[in-house]
Amino acid sequence: MALNRNHSEGGGVIVNNSENVLMTYDHVEITFSDIEPMPDAFKGTKKGSVFLTPYRVIFVSKGKDAMQSFVMPFYLLKDCEIKQPVFGANYIRGTVKAEAGGM
Repeated sequence: MALNRNHSEGGGVIVNNSENVLMTYDHVEITFSDIEPMPDAFKGTKKGSVFLTPYRVIFVSKGKDAMQSFVMPFYLLKDCEIKQPVFGANYIRGTVKAEAGGM
């Protein structure tokens, strides 16, 4: 997982030369829980876009926020569930583990 490393000043995403963007979703919300202590960059609900590559999921925030981008490599995602409630928006819930030496 990485924070604020894969966004451009214009609101786009930066990917490595060896990967490409497979899908893009706009109007996405992301929230974080179970973090002790909770850093300011992770507080509240973030709104933006998600970019799916063959190796990772990249969230790019819309607007000026302490979190401009958040990267989740697939090998660090655990216990993912897709929820489709009858009344409410679909969502994915899971756990992202921090890399050694990361945040």
